[in-house]
Amino acid sequence: MKGSHRPVIAVAAAVANRYAEKEMIIGITSRAQSLGYDTLVFSNIYNLSEPDEDLVCERRIYELIRSEQIDAVIVMSESFEGHDLRQTVADIVAEKDVPVVVAGSRLPEFENDKFVHINTSDEDDLDILTSHLIEEHGFTEIDMLTGLPGFDVSLMRMDGYKRAMKRHGIEPEDRHMHFGDYWYTSGEELADKYISGQLPMPQAVVCANDIMAYGVLSKLAENGVKVPEQITVVSYEYSDLRIFYSPLLTSYRRDRAGLGRIAVDIIHDILNGIEPPEFVPPEGHFVFGESCPCEKDEKQYLSDLKYAAVQRNYEHYNLFCTMEQKLTACRSMDEFISIIGEHQWLIRYVQNVYLCLFNNWYETASPTVNKMTCRTIMPWLDNSPFEADRFQFSAITERENAPAVYYFNPIFVGSRLMGHMILKYDNPDGYDDIFRNWLKSVTNSLEFLRMKNDIRYLLSCQNLSESRDTLTGMYNEKGLRRAFSAVRKHGDRELFFVSLRICLFNDSVYDLESGKNTDAIIAAANAVNKFCGNHDIAGHISENTFVCIVQSCADADTLADALSAILIQQNQYLTTALMDSFVCSAVVCEDRSFSELMEMCTLKNSETVSMLSERRSRYHYQQMIRLRTQVYSSPEITFDPIRSDELIQENHDSFRLNYKKCFGISFHQDCIAARIARAKYYLITTSLGMADIADKCGYIDNKYFLRQFSSNVGRTAVQYRNLIKR
Repeated sequence: MKGSHRPVIAVAAAVANRYAEKEMIIGITSRAQSLGYDTLVFSNIYNLSEPDEDLVCERRIYELIRSEQIDAVIVMSESFEGHDLRQTVADIVAEKDVPVVVAGSRLPEFENDKFVHINTSDEDDLDILTSHLIEEHGFTEIDMLTGLPGFDVSLMRMDGYKRAMKRHGIEPEDRHMHFGDYWYTSGEELADKYISGQLPMPQAVVCANDIMAYGVLSKLAENGVKVPEQITVVSYEYSDLRIFYSPLLTSYRRDRAGLGRIAVDIIHDILNGIEPPEFVPPEGHFVFGESCPCEKDEKQYLSDLKYAAVQRNYEHYNLFCTMEQKLTACRSMDEFISIIGEHQWLIRYVQNVYLCLFNNWYETASPTVNKMTCRTIMPWLDNSPFEADRFQFSAITERENAPAVYYFNPIFVGSRLMGHMILKYDNPDGYDDIFRNWLKSVTNSLEFLRMKNDIRYLLSCQNLSESRDTLTGMYNEKGLRRAFSAVRKHGDRELFFVSLRICLFNDSVYDLESGKNTDAIIAAANAVNKFCGNHDIAGHISENTFVCIVQSCADADTLADALSAILIQQNQYLTTALMDSFVCSAVVCEDRSFSELMEMCTLKNSETVSMLSERRSRYHYQQMIRLRTQVYSSPEITFDPIRSDELIQENHDSFRLNYKKCFGISFHQDCIAARIARAKYYLITTSLGMADIADKCGYIDNKYFLRQFSSNVGRTAVQYRNLIKR
């Protein structure tokens, strides 16, 4: 089993709230919880059998099965209603090197030697159902309505009927055996033939599923044919819809829950190195209604009525609640969470609900990232957001003290996947159609909120264009000068003027497509905002110049170095513009004017730019600067001698000489500087502990990291954090 987390069983289903799927999931989760497993159910919302381009995106929910935190997979084969979707799921599951159990009918897409296939015995169950009509009621004229010809499941159910007839000395005749398509119309067509006299009406008809039986009952009732007085109608499978048809259908109930429990037992044995016992299909049982001469199962009937009443009540609540109107009017994510949290009660009996969105969910043109921001929506719990990897399920499950079942459903608009909603149940249970409608409303409102904020941003750019830069949202020069004039120093901190120039050389950015230049500016703006935090002032005063007005106990050089360290960690900037594309300087404001401070920083930056320009003319420089950029982008790789050697494609002695000529520092010392720059970034922008920072910078030994930091910076990491962090 992988890692120290509770073992996890993934269940691949489609529209997991249908009665048949829910029964099996309840069996799976009840056994899983008793054995200490968490159950993660991955399901879509629509699951149309025909392909729909607008729904292809929701199938990406099954990509989560690729997580290394999954210890085993159960596939509910019959829940998937189309070849394309079945093949998608089968391909993903086949990649896993974990036990896989396919529960349900054998379908060609799931034929794989690595999979264990189990199912209830359709043949045995239909034998029992047919035998009941012969033995208990003495019927000999019995018709059989099965599914599509050529399908294994249809033929097996027909074989069970024929076996029972033959065992009781009745030779089954072709005129008594009919093929349908498992839908209402098949039953209606067969009943029409009885009513019209095209077929003689038998004593009883056995339907291979409840849906076709409902079609038979409906058509017979419309034409005044009495059931069971004139004809008995029974079916196989059992569904929760039978209370809507008259008379109440008698059905032989497949033991789907038992099949689910067996699937978990098989997985448990395999994971523990035990050979699973020979599979014995679980036997179903009769649920008697009024379509057969037997006495109705009153207890089950009352249970069905209670379930239907609960469903009706929730449909009523959903119809008359005002969640959608409130969501339409909301203006922020916090308000959005608050509103859907107020309406979490529409999700029947759920214990917790997590909204997990990709960090760039609102960017319509960006590819999906793996990092997600998650938060519970429950009003009585801490709604603070926390970050997790898309495949890091332990970020959710480890918040709970006991095994539970989690339902993952996609949040998407068209071809854009925004994240997923996770429902958590402490007891074996699941959601219903009300949640599906609830999630659709939440998804549409989330997209509306994104669009509304886009419009609001554009309008604010128009309104603030006199003082704000429309690309970054920061102050422009006019706005920054105005803000500078209002700044007052507080306490013992000095006021500093920090200037950053980016994209210094034309060959780094400007000769590329214009979008790269924009990306570099936005990445630099992100770095400046992280440097300034919520307390200091930042401005984008020209295409390649940013200015910060900060208050700090640190000195000017330390502040300039800190901003540089943050910018270096913006990979979008560094890979576009390289390590030699920026300069940063800082001066104490004292009583100087904005123009004087700007002139002082411009002079200092120009001196540095001249030095960089002189270096750029040196032999091997272009090769070396790209290498240096790679080192600063991934400083941890230089801890690996093999990977480090791969960076150096020439004689080591000449390489070291050329590197130092280009940058005035040895390759080894620059590698250390790259790690220290990353450490500074985490010290400034996060509250991570020293051990975590050491690990993120590639250090195995925390104490060695602290010594090396002190040696290179001149103060301890803790002192640096206290000095620089505002």
